[in-house]
Order: sequence, then C-alpha cells, then structure tokens
Amino acid sequence: MFMGQSDTVNDLFTDIAKALDDIDQRRDFIVDRTELGDAMCTVVELGHRVSSLQARLGLQCTNNNVAVESGHRTMGQYVAARTNSQAVVIDRKVKRAKWLRDFPVLEAAHGHELTDAHVDYLRKHLDGTYDTHTALVHDQQFFVDTAATCSFPGFVQACDYWLAHIDPDGKEPIDQIDKAFFRVGKGRGGRGDLKGQCDAVTAQAINTAVEHEAEKLRRLDKTNGVERTDGQRKMAALATLVTRGFAREDGTYPVSLGNIVMSQKVLDWALGTLNGDIEPTDTVPVHPTDIDRRCELIDGTPIHPFLAVHALGLINSNGVANPVNLRRYILDADSRVLDVSVNARIFPDWMRTAALIQSRGHCEQKGCDAPHHWLQIDHVDPVANHGPTQFDNAQTGCRPDNQAKGATTGHTPWRNQTPPPRRNPRRQQHRPSSSSDTNDDPDTEIGTTDNDIF
Repeated sequence: MFMGQSDTVNDLFTDIAKALDDIDQRRDFIVDRTELGDAMCTVVELGHRVSSLQARLGLQCTNNNVAVESGHRTMGQYVAARTNSQAVVIDRKVKRAKWLRDFPVLEAAHGHELTDAHVDYLRKHLDGTYDTHTALVHDQQFFVDTAATCSFPGFVQACDYWLAHIDPDGKEPIDQIDKAFFRVGKGRGGRGDLKGQCDAVTAQAINTAVEHEAEKLRRLDKTNGVERTDGQRKMAALATLVTRGFAREDGTYPVSLGNIVMSQKVLDWALGTLNGDIEPTDTVPVHPTDIDRRCELIDGTPIHPFLAVHALGLINSNGVANPVNLRRYILDADSRVLDVSVNARIFPDWMRTAALIQSRGHCEQKGCDAPHHWLQIDHVDPVANHGPTQFDNAQTGCRPDNQAKGATTGHTPWRNQTPPPRRNPRRQQHRPSSSSDTNDDPDTEIGTTDNDIF
C-alpha cells in the first residue's frame, strides 16, 4: 500500500514536470500581454505553494528520520547530497515548518495567503517573548486576513501596529532604547565595520539626514563628473555629518579625528607610482617591523599607501602631488621620537601625537589591550614630584592604568624596560631573554597629517 501511494505521488510530480515543460515551450509564443502577465503571477503563486510543500515534506522527513537512516545529520545535507540545492536553504525551510506547528491557522495559510517572507517576519520580529507568542496564537486569523488584503509593506506596518497594540506598559519602546548600540569594528584589511541598532525615531532621523546629505553629494558628483554608487555617497554623507557635528563654531575640532603615520620612503613610492614617475612594482614596500616601511593609522591599523595618499588629499584633481599637509617627526632606529622640552603641565598636541606614534597607539603597560580611545598621555614622574613636561617623561597609558598609578612615580616606559620572556608552550622551563644593544641614531623620518582631518 505504501509503495503504491509513493508511486502515485511520483506520477503526480511527473505530470507537473511535464506541464512545466509544456508551458516553457509555449512561453516564446505568448504575445498577449495580459496572458503573459497572468502566467508570471501564476508561476510566482505556484512557487509559494511549492516552497510550503517543501517545508512540510522536510519536517515530515525529519520526524521519520529519513536523513539519519541514510547517514546524514540534517535533511538539508540529505537533499544537497542528491540535488544541487544548498543544505542551509532546506534546513531553513524545515525550521520554518517546525515553528508553524504551534500556529495551525498560519500553517494552513502558508503557501496561499502567507508566503515564506510573511512567516519569517512573524517568526523573527513578533514571536520574541512569552506574551507576544501567546497573543500571536490568539490573533492568527488577523495576520492571515491582513496578508490577503494588502501588500507586503502594508503587512509589515500592520505587524508593527499590532506589536504596539498589545504593549500597554511600553515594554517594546523601552526595549528599543535599552538595546541601542553603535560599534565600529575592524574588518578585512583594516576597513571599518559599522554595526548598530537604535529605536525607530532615531533611525528615521539618521536616515533622513543621510539621505539629504547624499543628495547634495549626488548633485555635486554630477557637476564634477564623479561616478559613485549610492552606498558610497551615503557613507561619505554619514562621515560628513559626523565631522560637521563634532566641529566647534570656529570650524576646529576638540581632538584630531584621525592621524595617518607614514614613513618617507613609502610616501615617496606612493606619490611616484600614482604620478607615473616610478614604474609599478609587484609588491608594496610596507613591513610591520621596519621603521622605514610603515604605513598605518595612529592606532597601529595597517593601511595601503594609496589609500593614505588619497585620504590625505596629497593628489589634487589634476593628479599632481601636493604634500603640504604633512608634519614630520624624526625617529631613531628604535622608533623613539627626539625629545623636546616644554615648560607646561599638560603635554601639547604635537607631543601627544608623537607619543601615540611611538607607542603605535597602544597602552605601554605590558599585556594591556585597552582600546585606542582610552589612551592618555601621562607623566612617568608626576608633576607632583616635580616631574617635567617633556618627551622623555611622557608615556602612553590607558585611563584605568593611569588612574591606578595615581601620583606615584612608576610605569617605567617600555623603551627603558627589559621585555619579559615569552613562554614556550612546549616547555615548562624557559630562559629569560637578554636585552640587545640599541641604536640611537636618529636617521628615520615619519610623516603624519598636519590637518588630521580626513
């Protein structure tokens, strides 16, 4: 009986496949626009039903251990091994069908009034807590009727209104505010990876400001003949709004928004290559430990020399080098900036920048991995002990280490310390490392931006 029923199902699928082949053969001969449009809509509707059937069959196969009996962990792996499908897509369908088992009305409408997109929105955005789950079970028919009578954007709007409707104590807006965050991480190649979340009102305000600023950039690009994607203009618009809001009334900034550290040799290579004075090479002359081949942000993030040159505006619109925004620092072979004494309690900006360059944007306390924005310039011998405000008495430290130090003399700078021995994980005992003689010849030049804004 089971085999006969299986053969019958296979025969039905064979008939469906034959019908699809017939329609595909007649497709080129359809000339009536109405018939062509109706055919397109019918195919899409059938696709929704097929997707729903895939989810139900996948769940039924999972419950009957079809994949396990054949040596596969999931139905996605089982199907991917026999077809050219992606395992993750099939597993996602099975997960969707498993969620629908708690909602019989939604399950019956899946593939008809409700598409995969409708179900996924309900599952991800509405079914988050016990209260919303209970309310969703009670109001299933409302969502089916809404999906059948409006577009998908209208369905999303109705879902958001429903979420506000069942939240008389305001948990949802409070949750939106409490969970707001913004983070700039580091992606591949040192590029910025922006991630964040905020409430709906703030999101609209940010989007409106970015859209208007991007439209200004689009008109300017059209005038100047510059081609950029919409995403590139939006990112440039966001950067413009942030820097503009951070500026003082006189156009200056409380702190430098960014600094690029670049050795003279790398700068000459980049400018010469972009200007055509130097033949392009197979490699870029950068290295993490060679002081003459450094090109990085002040926090130590490596960047490509071409990006540094364009970010600093060293190549004008005519492609001519214009290195007027560089400030030079003379370093010795051990990356130590030459000392200049200043009779002041607070280190000046140039000395703070020099200290950050020397420490490569890290806290000088051994083992500390504090983020760059925590860093402060501290006196090794504090002012309370008559410590001078000069470079050989300056050190870069994070705020917690600086506060823990207090007014005591200590935290000997790393340049005067013997590095602690590195532990060999394969041996229980290790020998202390010996310090090597240093070369204090000031023979290397480092450039950083004078304007500091890019």
